[in-house]
Amino acid sequence: DVAPVWCDITTKLRIGADVGNAAASVCLMRQLESIAAARQIHFSASDRRRQRIFDLSLGLGLPVLVMILHTVVQGHRYDILQRVGCIAAVYWSYPAVFLVTIWPPFLLTLAAVYGALALRLFLARRYQFAKLLESSKS
Repeated sequence: DVAPVWCDITTKLRIGADVGNAAASVCLMRQLESIAAARQIHFSASDRRRQRIFDLSLGLGLPVLVMILHTVVQGHRYDILQRVGCIAAVYWSYPAVFLVTIWPPFLLTLAAVYGALALRLFLARRYQFAKLLESSKS
């Protein structure tokens, strides 16, 4: 083990990146669904600030929290696999599932739901626009 500190850093970042990528997908799909729904035409400064705070807490706060919670279920510092490198060591138990492992699948499922809602709303708008063009003989 040439650089043990490097492995400590990369394993934590890898766990945070897994959750962070899924959380970023949720933020993007939520924004896309909000645009497709067009529930609100004008957003006030407090609305935009609230959305920014929510996105930052989900996109940055949750990955940092999961990186911190990983130390609870960490059996040892890290594992080294040949041709792979350093990987995070997790003592597999129920707390490990709920503290570390469940977040990416849960967030990606939530992003898929938001994506399906956005797709449905975009298709409904397309249908409405086609009907409008048909009725105006344009």
